[in-house]
Amino acid sequence: MRTIIPILLAVICFSCHKTNEDPLPETPDQETGTFEEANIDKEKILKLENEINSGKYNIHSLIILRKNKLIYEHYFAGEDAVFPNPVGKVPHTRDSLHDCRSVTKSIVSACVGIALKQGKIKSIDDKIFDYFPGYKQYATGDKADITIRHLLTMSSGLDWNERISYADPANSERQMLEAQDPTGFVLQCKSAAKPGTVFNYSGGNTHLLGQIVERSTGMTIREFASRYLFQPLGIEKFFWTTRADGITWMPSGLRMRPIDMAKVGRLYMQQGQWEGQQLLPASWIAQSTRWIVNSSEDGVGYGFQFWCSRPQIAGQQVDMAQAAGNGGQIISMIPSLDLEVVMTAGYYNDETDIIGKVLVEEVLSAVKK
Repeated sequence: MRTIIPILLAVICFSCHKTNEDPLPETPDQETGTFEEANIDKEKILKLENEINSGKYNIHSLIILRKNKLIYEHYFAGEDAVFPNPVGKVPHTRDSLHDCRSVTKSIVSACVGIALKQGKIKSIDDKIFDYFPGYKQYATGDKADITIRHLLTMSSGLDWNERISYADPANSERQMLEAQDPTGFVLQCKSAAKPGTVFNYSGGNTHLLGQIVERSTGMTIREFASRYLFQPLGIEKFFWTTRADGITWMPSGLRMRPIDMAKVGRLYMQQGQWEGQQLLPASWIAQSTRWIVNSSEDGVGYGFQFWCSRPQIAGQQVDMAQAAGNGGQIISMIPSLDLEVVMTAGYYNDETDIIGKVLVEEVLSAVKK
């Protein structure tokens, strides 16, 4: 689900009963470092930690990595939900799974990249109806020209309304969720714009991407992601919401540990390499995290299911790519500063962008050159 991010779409999270003086949790596959060597203002982060502990922010985790070292990792108790139902106050820990919401879209994008690398998908310029032969009756007019690339960049041109509350029955993603045939629901949508010309945020586009992965590989998206993305990263614990009829919820159904979300960010920061393996082509990483189309938000662009912005940090304008989800779930990557920030929070359906402001004003402002 969507997370509004004007240059900031963020979330911040950390451990409730620890102070920064406590040692970081043991992470066998992740080297740790100090604030001093990372050139990050420790006092600013400690101030934020105290504010979260005091209840000022409903932030559940905050993880900071710089120069491939884990600098800060904390978890906090806070009001939470398991899509779509509130579950009250939860004492989050490193082992807690957390709703990713639309961070899931970026994981689906990674799966598309892996399937492309394997040759299961020939090209992202393939027409999507080549993968949906049973729905050819909908391949009319401009819709016949929709490609995988258009789905990746949210520019399919399909008529879709996700700009209203997800509680509103008129919300297109809600309608897709409730449809007997979600794939048919998306493909039957009318054309509202020529493919590739207009950005329109759509969980329907992501659903089709996931379906293309499944149809081209013969595996469910859960099986494919587990075998070719999560297992190589050492990610063993995750949950992907699946309907009773076996349909996986592609746009927003993942639950992961925040520390594992950080591994996904590291993979992208390392140009698709992980422990000697090239899991994703470097060219795919570059395209995915590059500002390709202008989004509907001022100062924010979109790549292949990643948000892109150019904030001012440490006195310079930098390129920032984000996997972001409703409520304040975020994997934020700034390659030029060798910096990654992961946050989870409980601001579901909150349009005030509290989390984005916290990210920029309290976390990124602590980063020095």
